[in-house]
Order: sequence, then C-alpha cells, then structure tokens
Amino acid sequence: MISYRTLNSALGAMIFGLAAFGSTAAQADGHSQALSERLASGGSALTRAEVLADLKIYQESGLASEERVYSDTGVETAALKKARARYLELRKGERYTALVAQISRRTGEIIYRGHGA
Repeated sequence: MISYRTLNSALGAMIFGLAAFGSTAAQADGHSQALSERLASGGSALTRAEVLADLKIYQESGLASEERVYSDTGVETAALKKARARYLELRKGERYTALVAQISRRTGEIIYRGHGA
C-alpha cells in the first residue's frame, strides 16, 4: 500500500517535472487547463484513482526516468521528447481510463461519469 507521504512526494515530483517541460507540452496536453478550470469552477481535484493512474502512466511512458536525467543534466534529449509524447498518448488513451477503473474497483472509490472512467 502506498503511504500518503510517498504519494505526496511522487505527486510533487510529477508536478515539478511536468512544469519543467514548459507551457508548450502543458498546452498540448490540455489536462492542466482542464484541471485548472475544474478547480476554478468549484469542482473537485483529481480522485485518488486518477492520481495513481497518472503516476503509473508517467512511469510506464519512461517520462519519470527521462526527467530524472534531465534534472541532472539540464539537457533536453530526443529520448525525453519521445517520453513526453508517449506519456501524452497514454494519458489520453484507453490505458489511462482502464487504470482509473481498475484502481477505483480495487480501492472501492466511486468514480463519477466524466471523472476519469
């Protein structure tokens, strides 16, 4: 079981990493804008299942490891760009939706329509 401290650390690192690759990738993703709009309109933040699914996609895409290299070297490599594209592809695809559903079933979390599942 993942502790809240570990989850918070991972989420913080992921947010920092996403911010590090600039506004162009964030705009291409659209996810950051949608989350901002949801929060601004009084909507809820991401569910636990959505956060865990996003973290899994972040790791599976190779973006987590490529961003570690980038943070050490400051060099934006072709591998980093490829990992970003793969992350966005996975994040928008059926893999993410399936992970959210799987995690929410496992944890018993109710996911409302239009909220990741």
